[in-house]
Parts: sequence; C-alpha cells; structure tokens
Amino acid sequence: MAIATELPRSQLPATGDVLVIGGGAIGVSILYALAQRGVSAVLVERGRIGMGASAGTACMVTPSHSDRLASPASFREGARHVFDREAPLSLRIRPGSLPWLARFTAASVRGAAADAGTAHLRELARRSLELHRRWSTSAGTGLVEQGTLTVWCGERALEQRAALVAEQRAAGFTITELSGEEVQALEPLVLDAACGALCSDDGHVDSLLFTQRVAAAARSAGAVVCEETDVIQIDRTGGRLRVATTRGEIRCSQIVLSAGVWARRFCDDLGVDLPLTPAKGYNVEFAGLGARASRPIYLADEHVVATPVGDRLRLAGTLEIGTDPDFVDQRRIDAVRRAGERHLAGVAAATPSGVWKGLRPLSVDGMPIIGPIPRDPRVCVAVGHAMLGITLAPITGELVADHVTGVSRAIDPLLDPARFRRGLRFR
Repeated sequence: MAIATELPRSQLPATGDVLVIGGGAIGVSILYALAQRGVSAVLVERGRIGMGASAGTACMVTPSHSDRLASPASFREGARHVFDREAPLSLRIRPGSLPWLARFTAASVRGAAADAGTAHLRELARRSLELHRRWSTSAGTGLVEQGTLTVWCGERALEQRAALVAEQRAAGFTITELSGEEVQALEPLVLDAACGALCSDDGHVDSLLFTQRVAAAARSAGAVVCEETDVIQIDRTGGRLRVATTRGEIRCSQIVLSAGVWARRFCDDLGVDLPLTPAKGYNVEFAGLGARASRPIYLADEHVVATPVGDRLRLAGTLEIGTDPDFVDQRRIDAVRRAGERHLAGVAAATPSGVWKGLRPLSVDGMPIIGPIPRDPRVCVAVGHAMLGITLAPITGELVADHVTGVSRAIDPLLDPARFRRGLRFR
C-alpha cells in the first residue's frame, strides 16, 4: 500500500469540505470512511496520531465484552470498592465530579436501559468487526481473529463461568467451555486456571498500529492529516465554519469533533455541554512475552486483560472515575502487575518494559455520543466510547460518514447527542 507523505508542518489547507478534530482511532476511522467516499477531508491532531488513549488500550475487538458501563453490576462493583485504591473499578467522590457522578448513578440503576444499551453496543460491535476485517485487508491493520479467552481461578469459578456463558450464548455468541487443563493446553502461559471460556467471535489488533495505518490509508485516499496542530477556536457564525488553529485558519462546510476527553474544550464554541469525564486506565508491558500468547486472556477475577502486542505482553486493567487525571497511582499499577505474576508464566521473573496511563472519554450514561449537535447539523460529534474505542472505531467512521454525506440522516436515539437535552444547556 502506498503511503502518502504528510504535509509540511508549516502548511494547512485554507479550505476543506470536512474538518475532523482529533487523531485517535475514532478520528482516523472517520477520516478514512470519508476519504473512501471521495470527500475532501482534513484531520488535525494536537499531538501525534494515535498517541493519546488509542496508544494504550487492551487492543481487543470484542463484541462479547461490549457492555454498557453504566449498569447496575458496574455500579455495585464501584460502590463496593469506594475505599479500595487497588480495585479494578474505582469511583472517587470529589466536589468537581459530584454532578457527573450523580447522573452516572441515575443511569446505572436503570437496569432495562443498561440491558438495551449493551444489546445495542454488541450489535454495533458485530458490524464493526466486519469492517475491521475489510480494513485489515485494505489498510493493513493486522486484525487477528483468535477469539478471547476468559479465565477463572477462584473458588466460585464454575458458578461465575456458568453465568457468563449462559448470558453470552443467549446473546448469540459462540462460546466453548474449557477445563483448567484445556485452558493450559490452549494457552500454556496461563497458570492455575480452574476453568475457562473461549469466545470465537472476537479479535485483536495492535491499537497504535491500527490507528497509524488507518491514518496512512486515509492519506493515500486523498485526505490531509496535520499533526501537532491544536485547535484554538471554532467560529460558527456565517455560512462557512471557521476554525483557528496553531497553524493558521481553515474554513470548512462541516466539522466532526472526535477529540476524546479533550472535546469538552470546545463546548462553549459549539453552544453545548458534552457530559464526559476522563476515565483513567493503566497498562504494564513485558517485552519478549507476547509470543507466548495467541489471543487476549481476560483474568476475570482481577478484571485484567493480557494481550499479545508484537513481542510484548500488555496487561491492561483498572478504571478510575473521579480521580485527578494527571495523578499516576503506583498502587493500581502494582495491582495490574500482581495479577499477571499470579496467573501468567514468566511475568513474575520479568521486569516491565513500559508503563502507560491514559484517559478514556466516558459519557454520563456509558454510551458513545455520535451524531449532529442540536440546532447545528454542520457539527457532528463522535466521542464517549470509553473502553470500546478500538472495537467501535470502524463502525463509528461509517455512521459519521453516512451522516456527513447524506446517505442516512437517521440519528440513532441511543447515541444521539440530543438525548442529554434535559441536562445540557443549548445556546
């Protein structure tokens, strides 16, 4: 595949049909979907492509684990560990986060809405997996389809597996139940498994490689990518949108805001509040251990995922809501590492080759926010994917491209930004 050369940093197109703000997995997927349809599209990224939240994900493409985070089960888990700094899900009560947490709590206790949201996310993830397959061929994104292996090691292992298997089979997933010995035979890296379950409907990619190669494919299709270009202001007065950046001004007909947690910076310019909060996650990597695994291994007891990323084994886990976004909690990093040391061969004797901390954009109801903002169809947002950014990136690109090009003006009610109308201010 030919890779187009990026424009020199001193240049920014003066005009474009569509400007995409944000160069993570979501932004580049939107750019690629637009470029494939012949749209003149420009993407600006404040840093380097893919180096935000997309760089440190668990790398899963996982319809089977595409659950709405705002749910009774998640809320019970968070409430149970309010004072446990090493818990996999941490809800911290700080004055500045109280309004958001109150709305998240209200959304979490609505069991029927949570079930409907999960069913919808899984259907979107299934469609996105089909696109991942196509893009792996067209853009060289390196999709691996070996499923996801869930492992239990505790006393209630069989009971917990039975509940998960029953729920996922009812949802239409292909699940193979494994004994501890069968888990060991399938993935020799796993230690002391009581039992396991293999979902064949999942895959995984190197999330940073995915993001960078999709961006390269978009450039090859005619799109423009400008890195290290920060947006200063969005001016919606007049017929054309005017966007001031650190590399000059660009005028465009439409804007797509896909800047993750940073999207909140532009709420005043757009006349709308986006109910997002940064949900912090960590990963720890071990060089040389990636070749020992064939697929993501979900350690269900600790809620930690071990994924082979090239020659590295990445242990990803924990989700902090309401904490200082800039603070790195060594205790939580140690908790992720200890999960690997207990259950994965070679980790205890290895020295971490890298540690990562990043911020995922979590909406107040745990669902992505995708669609035009109320009162101005020229501006579309695509944020709030939480831990499903890699899984849902291709389908998000297609949904936004459908709207921008007029293929479909129907707005998904479960994703529509206007669903927050009661809690947002529109100016």
